[in-house]
Amino acid sequence: MKKFVGLLLLVAGIFGTAFKADAQGLKLGIQGITFEPDTVVKESVNFHSAISVKKKEKSTALYIGGSKRSSIRLFEYGWNMLDKEVPGDWFEINNWKSQQVTINPFNMSITNAKGNVGLSMALGLRANNFRFDGPYTIGEVGGVVNPVPVEGRIKKTKFTTAAIHIPAEFTIGKPSRFAVSMGGFADVVFNSHTKIKYRGGSKDKARDFPVNFLQYGFSARVSCKYVSIYCNWYPGGLFKNGRGPKMDVWSIGIGL
Repeated sequence: MKKFVGLLLLVAGIFGTAFKADAQGLKLGIQGITFEPDTVVKESVNFHSAISVKKKEKSTALYIGGSKRSSIRLFEYGWNMLDKEVPGDWFEINNWKSQQVTINPFNMSITNAKGNVGLSMALGLRANNFRFDGPYTIGEVGGVVNPVPVEGRIKKTKFTTAAIHIPAEFTIGKPSRFAVSMGGFADVVFNSHTKIKYRGGSKDKARDFPVNFLQYGFSARVSCKYVSIYCNWYPGGLFKNGRGPKMDVWSIGIGL
């Protein structure tokens, strides 16, 4: 009896050890006690990227500078044309010899950070020359500008205004590549005179004609690699109301 009990305890000890080792592999079901494969414990491994990507923030800063981003050029050269209210009026000019010369030494631009949208402004001097297409000049008769015949061997006869030029243009694009601009300008006239040059070298001049002291206009421009083509329109007329022929001035030119 004692041997039987000892043998029973030995068998129970062996099974107890096995059950303890595989406790997680036992399953109690309808079919009795079954063994399942050992449970595999998976460990997760996290890898941190060695490359960091920074998100580029959009800049809303404004750039204030000189002529580098400005659509208005330092030097402009153009040709004047007249749109007279009375067709065939006496004020006839030679368009190709009626030049417009502008110098803008003071130039400023305000653009966004990319430089593709901005406002350009300048301060300069402008001279408008009107070369008469005939042997005559102009003079005041009763305070009104009228034609005056010129005799002799005439080389050229013209009328000139000089003004302080103040332009401003809104630009889309980069003038150093390609840009389109529209804006306006104001010319403060400080001088007006006629000039007759005779063959042989002699000259005649007359000054202070009744021109509009403040002349304004509108402009359009196409720029490509710091060279531009522009068009100006003076809708206010050249002379004061009732003091001379009524006409608008147009000019087309290039800026460098």
